[in-house]
Amino acid sequence: MQPSTPKPVSPSEAAGTPSSEIVSTGTRIAYGSSAFAENLAINSVNQIANPVFNLALGVSPVLVGTALALPRLWDAFMDPWIGTLSDNCQSRWGRRRPFILIGALLTALCAAGIWFFPEGRSPAFYFGWLAIGSLLLSTAYSIFVVPYGALGLELTRDYHERTRLMGTKSMLHKLSGVLNQWLLKVVLIVGNNSMVAGSRICGLIIGVIVASLGAVTATRVPERPRPAVSSAPKFSVWRGWRETVKRRDFVLLASAQCLIYASILVIDNTGFYLNVFYVNDGNMAYGALLKGIAGTGFQLGGLLAIPAIVRLSRRIGKKPTFLLCTLSIALGGIAKWFCYVPDAGWLLVVPSLLMAPGLVAVMVLVPSMTADICDLDEVTTGARREGMFNAVLGWMLKVALSGSIFLAGVVLNLTGWQTELKAGQTAETFFAMRVAFSAGTILFALLAAALIAGYRVTEESVAESRRLVARRGGIDRN
Repeated sequence: MQPSTPKPVSPSEAAGTPSSEIVSTGTRIAYGSSAFAENLAINSVNQIANPVFNLALGVSPVLVGTALALPRLWDAFMDPWIGTLSDNCQSRWGRRRPFILIGALLTALCAAGIWFFPEGRSPAFYFGWLAIGSLLLSTAYSIFVVPYGALGLELTRDYHERTRLMGTKSMLHKLSGVLNQWLLKVVLIVGNNSMVAGSRICGLIIGVIVASLGAVTATRVPERPRPAVSSAPKFSVWRGWRETVKRRDFVLLASAQCLIYASILVIDNTGFYLNVFYVNDGNMAYGALLKGIAGTGFQLGGLLAIPAIVRLSRRIGKKPTFLLCTLSIALGGIAKWFCYVPDAGWLLVVPSLLMAPGLVAVMVLVPSMTADICDLDEVTTGARREGMFNAVLGWMLKVALSGSIFLAGVVLNLTGWQTELKAGQTAETFFAMRVAFSAGTILFALLAAALIAGYRVTEESVAESRRLVARRGGIDRN
């Protein structure tokens, strides 16, 4: 009698993950497809808003930043409300998927429509157009992203499988980031050097991609079975918000995430102007090419770092891994001072490669660590509140992103930048821009590391919380 062939064992099974908690490759990819979509939708606007509205239409960089930042006041209401609606939803299609599908379609329409403004109007008119368009995009984005993030938090209950799932999501997120880095160059090519015409063509293509990939997640990713409505306590928006922000570790984690994004985005706008007008003496086409190369290095560096981050977090823990990656951003900030110099060429890639692990660690580890906190929260509240946690996390991030975009314009203005001078800025202005570009990254990264150092949730505390819920008959045994 021939011996039976052993069944292949996946890495997760080998590490002790129960088979019921393993998320299949197909499901991970279908879930991650919306990460590609949402990153492309929101960051396509952030990437080309200044070139189109400032350089082509004459809106000041401060007003561009203001228009992109204002919708965050609206998000303070929208995100928790959408999170609560999703947590309490009991439709035949699930709690999350109807929102994801509708939100993806609306996001696609807004991301494309924002570029179809009438021509020949004043800078004040274009400021208003951008502000209203950003508000509509922000609303659609909340409907899409808050339930989408919550879906990922509850797909698996395993401590390490959560990180593996978020690793796949982050890979697809980073792939769309590669496209975003080349977007300005693509806009110039398809628009025959007209940023207005190019933005409209690219906007339509982006809209189709966002709608299609959002539909993949909504139709192909299953939700965990939920108990009857009466068996789980319901929270109002404001009670849910209060309970969420009471959790010290969650506030530390969310705040660290905001600072990490700020370490890149507050001065990213200054980096664009340095690249084009200082490093390349006003050559927009070559500056856009180098921006694409440096940005691709940043995204590909992040992609390569993802498997290492997943393995390292399993070996030494999520918190130490997060700290190491955050410190790599500070190293990138130091490298900026030496690499953003006239005729630097490919040297611009070096800071991007150094900073890449820090940002990708946010995308891999913050959702995984938030899901751990949801387990601890269930012990005290008796409810699974992934929607609210993701809403608060998303709201804080969007406030940080918008604040970063607004501050980016302010920082550029404070350095003495004058749009009409372009490459003819004074030596003092270029020096101030370089100081802000380098030191800003270092400062924000070190502040984020200090917050991460205070995080206390461990694999053991998460396991104990699940045992407590199981002993008293938790609301979700799956």
